[in-house]
Amino acid sequence: MENKIFWSSIEFRYDKDSPDFKKLVGGFVYVFIKSFDVIEALERIQKAFKEKKLIPIDVEYINPYNPELEWENEEDHEKYLKLSDFAFQSGLVVFDDFYSYENIKEK
Repeated sequence: MENKIFWSSIEFRYDKDSPDFKKLVGGFVYVFIKSFDVIEALERIQKAFKEKKLIPIDVEYINPYNPELEWENEEDHEKYLKLSDFAFQSGLVVFDDFYSYENIKEK
């Protein structure tokens, strides 16, 4: 079986040990990972989230990444192609930008 790039959209919340716990509630992020299958990819993603003191609460999808996927613009297409290439070359779990929600109770 051959490694391929998977990508996922994951909603998360901050662990109580995270330095951002009081000011941010949660958010979502795209993740890219080289893996043999979905199960291995998900296990490695969960470990990477734990290291970042984040708790995944919803995995919207985890699919093989299609480099021909159409994005809203060429800039996004290039950005995600570079992230997927970096994940493949490095073997790391690669996170896109984190989109987080502020904790309005703490304001």
